[in-house]
Amino acid sequence: MERVRIRTPQSLLALLPRIAGPVEPDALFVVPLARGRSGTPMTLDLPEPATAAALAAAIRRGAPEADAVLLVASLAAPIGAGALPGAAGERALVAALVAERLGVLESLALAPDAWGDYARPASARGPRAELDLEDDPVPGAPLPPEVPGIPVGDDAAIARLDAALRALAPAAVAAAADDPVPALEAGLAAAPLLASGGRSALGVDRAAEAALAVALVHRPALRDLAIVVAIDGPEAQAAGDAAGAARMLGEGPAPDHGGVLAQLRAWTALAAATPVEDRAPLLVIVGFLHFALGRGRTAARCAEQAAAIDPGLTMAPLLRDLVDARGAPAWLRGRTARPARAEARAGDTA
Repeated sequence: MERVRIRTPQSLLALLPRIAGPVEPDALFVVPLARGRSGTPMTLDLPEPATAAALAAAIRRGAPEADAVLLVASLAAPIGAGALPGAAGERALVAALVAERLGVLESLALAPDAWGDYARPASARGPRAELDLEDDPVPGAPLPPEVPGIPVGDDAAIARLDAALRALAPAAVAAAADDPVPALEAGLAAAPLLASGGRSALGVDRAAEAALAVALVHRPALRDLAIVVAIDGPEAQAAGDAAGAARMLGEGPAPDHGGVLAQLRAWTALAAATPVEDRAPLLVIVGFLHFALGRGRTAARCAEQAAAIDPGLTMAPLLRDLVDARGAPAWLRGRTARPARAEARAGDTA
């Protein structure tokens, strides 16, 4: 784990993608600090005066050991030289954080054209381009593993998988359902390769493997199993329904972060290769894995997309309700959690 000293607002903004993952606009990035060491970053909705108290409470729940935070509001519109957008909400959030016994070390705005400081609204704006000229605060250190976002369809992969789904025999799905984990693993391994080719060096039809995995998770029980196995590994298939449901809801000890992140990448690739009309169950799986990593905002967006594709898919509103009610799993809210590994710093919590 690298030690980084952030001495200026510019160095914080330059480092943000490395510690918080992709910096999407119209979002608030929160880096909690405990005795000067950063914890798992969070991504929240931009604050408004009416939501400031709830956001501050969510930050405190997500970082129970923190004594201070760094705030960066990523804005979609240029800020120019005028008033900083969202200043009233930012001020309300800072006051609410102080009430939660959290100091605010920086409160910055980052826009396409420039960055500004909410604590010094009259000061000159710094051009966005200057951030690219900052010295690397961690020279030679590898970038953290990228955390995927919402699955984006790949036309070539979708065409191959669509044809394979139409050719898939119901008997093959029924046979694989008796022992689904190997079929799911094969489909996940095949998904990233669909765009570049149809068959492996051994002649295995990658699209057929991926299509079988997609068909399996259209069955609710197997979809739940896929989520639990992605969180805790293949041995989790021996757990009972109650234990599996508890893990999906974020209860129990923290899973291996790197393992869940690898599963998230694989399921995201399979979802991106799946035709839109068949993608809803895959989005639910991806959403639950984002929730497991503390990326509640992204999990909620997955749930909303899944519900839009298939309004009858009950797991989508359940995931949305889970994010609204809990924000993050228990293992990221300070209960029974193991220390996060270095790559856990790319997450987000809502």
